[in-house]
Amino acid sequence: MKFGHTLTNSIQPEWRFYAVDYKPLKKTLKGKHVKVPSSPDSAPSPTTPPVPPSTSKANVDLFNRILEDSVEKLGKFYESKEASLLAYVKVLEERVSKLQKSEITSPLSRRNSLNKSLTNLAAQDGPGDTSSGSESDDDANIGLSLNESEVDLTNISSGPVSSSSSSAISSPPYSEQGEPVVGSLKDLCRETAQNDHFKDYIYSIKSLRTFERELSLLVEFIELNRVGFSKILKKFDKVVGSSIREKRLEEVTAKLPFLASSGFLKPLLLKVQSLINTTLILKPILPSGWSDRKVYTIGCFDLFHRGHVNVLASLREFGHFIVAGIHDDESYFKLKKKYPIDNLEKRMANVKPHVDMIYVIPSTDPMPYIQMMVSPQDIEAGLCCYARGDDMLQFPGRDWVESVMPVHFLPRTEGCSSSLIRTIYHSDSDLTRHKAAFAKTRYDGKPVDENGEVIKTS
Repeated sequence: MKFGHTLTNSIQPEWRFYAVDYKPLKKTLKGKHVKVPSSPDSAPSPTTPPVPPSTSKANVDLFNRILEDSVEKLGKFYESKEASLLAYVKVLEERVSKLQKSEITSPLSRRNSLNKSLTNLAAQDGPGDTSSGSESDDDANIGLSLNESEVDLTNISSGPVSSSSSSAISSPPYSEQGEPVVGSLKDLCRETAQNDHFKDYIYSIKSLRTFERELSLLVEFIELNRVGFSKILKKFDKVVGSSIREKRLEEVTAKLPFLASSGFLKPLLLKVQSLINTTLILKPILPSGWSDRKVYTIGCFDLFHRGHVNVLASLREFGHFIVAGIHDDESYFKLKKKYPIDNLEKRMANVKPHVDMIYVIPSTDPMPYIQMMVSPQDIEAGLCCYARGDDMLQFPGRDWVESVMPVHFLPRTEGCSSSLIRTIYHSDSDLTRHKAAFAKTRYDGKPVDENGEVIKTS
């Protein structure tokens, strides 16, 4: 595959605006018509007529201009990312700290449960009795158990924690009175959903996993740009008959030093992975049967992006079978006063690899449709729940949904939204596109100007 296709296919769609303009640079070398990306203060740039690039000073000048624009955009992107990511890691540390505090007194704490289990066993055995009692009797009283991401608490300070590791001792959580917590799956799942320790864990692990993926994607993005600059300058030398590649690469790297080292990203990635290990150790005990549940969610999923991928992946924390409702094009228009960029068929195709089942919602009110999707048997058995991003706490149909199943909220991916992508890539105004590309974003990911007003597609 040619590098231009590799670059396009490998980079996150929402970051293509900031990448080296490899195709326009290559077209310029071939003497083809190219529109130079205009800055917000400049007039639209004319196209250059096709002339032999090896003899055209105009094409060399055009190439240099596009190259400088690419360096400037990538530099601004990195600078903006560095500031926002370094600020956000403090938020992550605060979330882990909050989790550590709520775990101390939580009935779902693995350490508390293990300690009380051992204390009760010692009391049952009596002085001098080293037997552990009837294993079958113990199992019969366990309403909750250690399942996913179980950790050997006797070795809690050792190296990295695997999410698939298992504990040497399984024990139920205990109440403040020291009694094992028992009950139906339906009741236990609701109680777990309201537990502060559990909610702190979900916010910590989802945020950290998303952040880890973001950093990994950025490292890959930077490496692709480094290769892109190198390859296009090699082509320039070949077409023009010069030998300036190494010198120009040194100039580019001087302006963009992170191309050589990935900057702050790799050290920060190691720090985040350490926080993930700490968080996994503090994972609460979940009800036996928790992972057997169906997880329902609803969305529009236009201009499918990494934020969608992150939230859909996180739904697996709540169950094994993901069911996603997707609004059709007409209901999307009625909800947002505009049609989606991607039609229903494309949106379904984008979502399907990340879920187990899809259904279409042809109305602004999703309640009748989710009611038909959820079986009374699953409701009665506690084998269903609902989860979504926390940007819309009062989502349509919440009253009914919450009356029949637990509702879970997940933190959004920072600085990412369909609205942002739509404004950058589908606005008719170069000024609006450029302004949105380097604007701050609200918590819901929408770009805002210096007054905090949303920058809209013109």
